[in-house]
Amino acid sequence: MSDFAGWLLMGLAAAAIIALGWWLLIESEGVYLGRRVVIWLYDLYADRYDDIKRFRPDYDYMFLAQPIMERIAPHRSPLVLDVATGTGRLPLAMLDHALFQGRVIGVDMSRRMLSKAAAKLEGQEHRVALVWSPAEQLPFPDASFDVVTCLEALEFMTAPERVLGELARVLRPGGLLLITNRINTRLMPGKTFAAETLVARLEALGLRNVEIEYWQVDYDRVWACKEGVSQPTGARPLAEVLSCPRCGQLMVENDAVWRCPTGHFTAPVGRDGVVEML
Repeated sequence: MSDFAGWLLMGLAAAAIIALGWWLLIESEGVYLGRRVVIWLYDLYADRYDDIKRFRPDYDYMFLAQPIMERIAPHRSPLVLDVATGTGRLPLAMLDHALFQGRVIGVDMSRRMLSKAAAKLEGQEHRVALVWSPAEQLPFPDASFDVVTCLEALEFMTAPERVLGELARVLRPGGLLLITNRINTRLMPGKTFAAETLVARLEALGLRNVEIEYWQVDYDRVWACKEGVSQPTGARPLAEVLSCPRCGQLMVENDAVWRCPTGHFTAPVGRDGVVEML
């Protein structure tokens, strides 16, 4: 083999390694490498996440907050759960809506993303709570929320079907679900749902009136309502819905620590106000 051919093969091998690394760490956000890598990446990019995503508050108002408020009208004070809240995109959009009088609880696995969200939501602690917790085991009782959302996140979770089950579990009968489904699937094989598969999964979980709408180049919006009818839960404080992940009893806050009454679990509150269930 000539020197040129040897260098060419080395160059091709290096390019292949770089391309593989880009796909594993950037395009698929580490999901093929396990949950710890996904969380590490989000922690790593937390300070630059908003600049990378370039979210527009006016768009989030038009395509998130406004349609949510229209669909739950005339109810104006819902209790909203935003799973994979990141830097607080959905809570900010809801708080910016003039008719919204409810509360939002944001959950995420990345502690640094939650810290960024807390900084952006400073002064709104009476209307927003942030909880560091896995989406696969949400620390809330059944049927706790009027609205449950999960945006641009399911495809990056290691157990998306389990997460769907948790979203449905904590939504009250008659409540509104808003999730997104990735439609740009070329570089994420096995991590996305075909539309008909997702509809079937949601219906199996007791969700009805599933609507899929085109939203972005990469995502559809997916709306659904939980089967049944119940009274709105309303804008309850965190103390009325935060439960022990081990025994299910409601937790009690004292001296910046949430405690299970049976002593099974404690969760400190960070200096930024985030409840650290992890």
